[in-house]
Amino acid sequence: MGDEPEEGLVFHEGTRLTDLKIKQNLSIDYPRLEPLHHLKIEWMFQFYKIRSTWNNGHWITLAVGCLAVIFSGWDFGIGELASGGDYYSVGINPSDEDSGFRNLPAAPFILTLMTLGLWAIFLLRLWSIYPLMRSQAVSMYVALLAAEFSQFWAHGYDPQFPFGYVGFAFAVALVGLILVIFVCFILQRAVIETRDLHVEEKHWHPDPRQVDIAMRDHSLLAWSVGLISYCVLVIIHSWAGAHYVAVRQPDAITGWWLLKFIHLISGLIMVWLIMVVLWYPQIMLGSADITIESDRSRQVGRTQSSEKKSAQPSRPGKCPDCGAETPVKMRANGEISAACAIDGCNGSATPGEKCSVCGTRISSRIICLACNCSAPVGNHFSDDEAW
Repeated sequence: MGDEPEEGLVFHEGTRLTDLKIKQNLSIDYPRLEPLHHLKIEWMFQFYKIRSTWNNGHWITLAVGCLAVIFSGWDFGIGELASGGDYYSVGINPSDEDSGFRNLPAAPFILTLMTLGLWAIFLLRLWSIYPLMRSQAVSMYVALLAAEFSQFWAHGYDPQFPFGYVGFAFAVALVGLILVIFVCFILQRAVIETRDLHVEEKHWHPDPRQVDIAMRDHSLLAWSVGLISYCVLVIIHSWAGAHYVAVRQPDAITGWWLLKFIHLISGLIMVWLIMVVLWYPQIMLGSADITIESDRSRQVGRTQSSEKKSAQPSRPGKCPDCGAETPVKMRANGEISAACAIDGCNGSATPGEKCSVCGTRISSRIICLACNCSAPVGNHFSDDEAW
């Protein structure tokens, strides 16, 4: 059995997004519809990559997520949901004998524990196959929980929400909607800005046209549509489930079964979107030594890192020829930092890397400003000071 290909190579090698060509007669006649043409191509590309890269682990994870949805919306003949439950017993206070939690039969309680266990296993498997997207997986769970809690809270004040027109129920649902949008917006911004950094560092080319092609190969249009669809579906899924539970007499309500159908179907599609939304950035950026975060978060991290480094004691380098101090320093941990040689630039970086200000690569040879002697950076630190 051969080794599996390195994460990310399966995206960058073989068929590329710009290699796919399909007819676009409609977008030629109506230029405003051109995004739909690109969207269709990206969906085809994702389908091709899923078919060629997903293994048994991906499909097992998808099956676990689907089971979690089914267990959460189907009582399997127990009758707790089909009968409407005992609506005189409410609350989750374990110390109250009249609490619904204390009066819950054993079978529904076991089914609830199984459901929670499946959702936990699903999250752990997502962490395992998408290590680069672990925090984003948690974010998608947070969005789902925000939608679930807000809808159950709103239906607690208005069982017919939104048809009961209770103001506080609308306010609670609105807060949940804002949280879902905020979480998904932060997730999208982090992935897109990390993609931009990846293209800039790994696919830079002197020809701007080649950079444009690389950016097109890394397009996130279809991925963004999938993330937005997830935001919409979690609201629909949560509302259908809460409305389904809030109905007190199922047999007396016309179309009650439709709520269960909407809840289950939207949940299954939602699990699929979770998989795809986490998978695509992982396969695109998996081979890069990079963290999925926004530019602002990355800048804050660099600032904190530079502050820690600057706090460490350092000694200046000395010219091996004349002994004058040179624009290079060695910290206590052995790291070397050299000043940028560009006039007017106050940046610095490790020799061989790019300047933190202007982006110019720092030379591994340092020129003494006093005698113009050029020597490797290691020669500017004599060994006698270390003893």
